[in-house]
Amino acid sequence: MKKYLLPIIYSVSIILVGGLVSTVLYYFDITSTKVNNIFLYATAILSLFVGSLKLAKELNHKGFITGFLYFLFWFIIMLFLSLVVFKASFTLKSLIYYVVILLFSMLGGVLGKNMKEETEAS
Repeated sequence: MKKYLLPIIYSVSIILVGGLVSTVLYYFDITSTKVNNIFLYATAILSLFVGSLKLAKELNHKGFITGFLYFLFWFIIMLFLSLVVFKASFTLKSLIYYVVILLFSMLGGVLGKNMKEETEAS
């Protein structure tokens, strides 16, 4: 159970810290709205990348499958929050956002699997 929970904790921690930093920077007018949105997108991408990387190190599946499954877990949560809680519509912009997150999550899975194999070979 620990091997599944730890990557989720990493992802949530990155999102919370990134959100806090973004909020503070925006509150004191250090960043503009556009820069703040880019920072939040980058935080979400980094969060899923790191979580997928950590999960791929723990599991014995292929890296891109691990990244896809990790993305799917978060995609269901994000889609539910977007459509049901925030009543947002599914647009082309959100589709591109999810595809970019999927690619980075799969990349994190592949890199995590390769890092695991390199440490086992040594």
